[in-house]
Amino acid sequence: MTANAASDLALALACGWLVATRIGRQPGFSLAVLLIGIAAALGVLRYVGVDSVSGAHRFASLISACAAFPLIAWALRWPDDPIVTTMAGAVRAALLAAGVGIGATVLGLSAWGATISVSAALLISVTMVQRRNGVGVAGAAVLVIAMAAAALGKAAPFNAIVVLHVGLAAALLLLARASDQRSANR
Repeated sequence: MTANAASDLALALACGWLVATRIGRQPGFSLAVLLIGIAAALGVLRYVGVDSVSGAHRFASLISACAAFPLIAWALRWPDDPIVTTMAGAVRAALLAAGVGIGATVLGLSAWGATISVSAALLISVTMVQRRNGVGVAGAAVLVIAMAAAALGKAAPFNAIVVLHVGLAAALLLLARASDQRSANR
């Protein structure tokens, strides 16, 4: 198994665990993490040599960038909003965001997914700093670092894909913990 496949497997397992432990109480966060987990699972297949899933992996990654990250940001910023407290609201928001992202990409705005996911990461960072949530700030920092590594791509002196996958797994686990702390303090 390559490093890329192993890191995607770690991300998929982290996502699976998060979905399994929060689906009933955090539908919006759970749906977002499920979308990321699907992309990661397809990535494992792609990186172990199943070439036929390459397009599906890219598509699922686009959906994650355009829909999952904004949904996570929404869930952390406005945790009581029906968009993230009901599965119906989360699905509607994800479908709308994914549709806009697909449309923008088809129209030639290839950086749309990256722009949206980075914007979501910045909103998450601001939210965690404003709430003085140390675990959340750490999660947001790891998320921003992982995204910066991905932006460097092949120019990086390290495997940017591995850093992205491992960073996303760690960031999601930390942000889920921060969300739990917020719920306990209410």
